[in-house]
Amino acid sequence: MRAKWLLLWLAATTFYAAPRDPFQPPPESRCEPPAALTGWRLQGVLGRAPRLRAWLTSPQGGVVKIAAADRLPLPGWRLSAMTPRSLTLTAGSGCAPQFVTLSLKGSAYVQDDPFTADESLARARPGH
Repeated sequence: MRAKWLLLWLAATTFYAAPRDPFQPPPESRCEPPAALTGWRLQGVLGRAPRLRAWLTSPQGGVVKIAAADRLPLPGWRLSAMTPRSLTLTAGSGCAPQFVTLSLKGSAYVQDDPFTADESLARARPGH
């Protein structure tokens, strides 16, 4: 008697589950892409190996200070590595993990050019 009820229950549940059409693409997965990092820049890193702090500039021009244990203001991203010259951010909430490395430009002893781009162009053109 119990076997009949089990067989009836299995048959009823299989009728409710519609089979997937193999010729149609699979349904969209629920992989949400993380927030875009367009416009975010690494401004600087201070400190020594276990206690590094980094400054990021947002696309709106705001400055964000972060340390290794801090939460990032970027939804879906987390800090996975910090060196004196770069940050590595990981987004693991989607189907495939994504990695982005933000690095400082130039070497450790390079200073910014005191001239603007317009002044350096004027110097490059003779007779102006």
